[in-house]
Amino acid sequence: MGNSCDSKPTKEAKPVLVYWKLHGRSDFCQAMLFAGGIPYELDDTSANNWPATKEESPFGQLPYLKHGSLTIGQGGAINRYCARLAGIYPEDPTEASICDMYIEEVMDIFGELFKPKRETGGKEMKIAHWKRIEEEFLPKHFGLLENNLAKSGKKYLGGNKVNAADVAFFAVYNLYEIAQVNVSGIISEFPKLKEALEGTKQFGDLKNFPGGERGIHFTSDPDHDAF
Repeated sequence: MGNSCDSKPTKEAKPVLVYWKLHGRSDFCQAMLFAGGIPYELDDTSANNWPATKEESPFGQLPYLKHGSLTIGQGGAINRYCARLAGIYPEDPTEASICDMYIEEVMDIFGELFKPKRETGGKEMKIAHWKRIEEEFLPKHFGLLENNLAKSGKKYLGGNKVNAADVAFFAVYNLYEIAQVNVSGIISEFPKLKEALEGTKQFGDLKNFPGGERGIHFTSDPDHDAF
């Protein structure tokens, strides 16, 4: 594995994402591909053989993406590459920066999912953390997004049409829904954000995006093995 400026895939090459059949970090790049109707392959065999396949990854991490002679590591780079393939990443520098701003906010929302899993204070502490997420953390961040939508006067985070920022929010909302957090109740308090999400759900092939059919890594259900 080695990349250079000449590592450009042909139009016929299909992206291959190396990750488990698991709802998690790779949901973002996969949602970008669904949004653009881009066929791809999920290579869970290489992921399941980890760490034997570790040397194939640029930084020894999962996920990584192979596209012809190109191999990309790091989630943010993979997400944006897939968004570009899907035609939903802005070309204009200003619009791209606004898109990136929202994507980074979404990744902050995503990062909170890891904290209950890493909680070492026992089951009750984990339950309490999930409660804080539902009652404090998500309302706060959904409210920030709502305020930005109101200030912009646009229908979507991406402006007048869906872009990668909206698809990233779709993906993180989906992860929280799979985790059995009451996101539908929370977002009902933020009508502009809800309208943007509902429109995004109809974009491209996102209506067929997996909604819990794969393995679960994050859950607020204390009786689930992943808790």
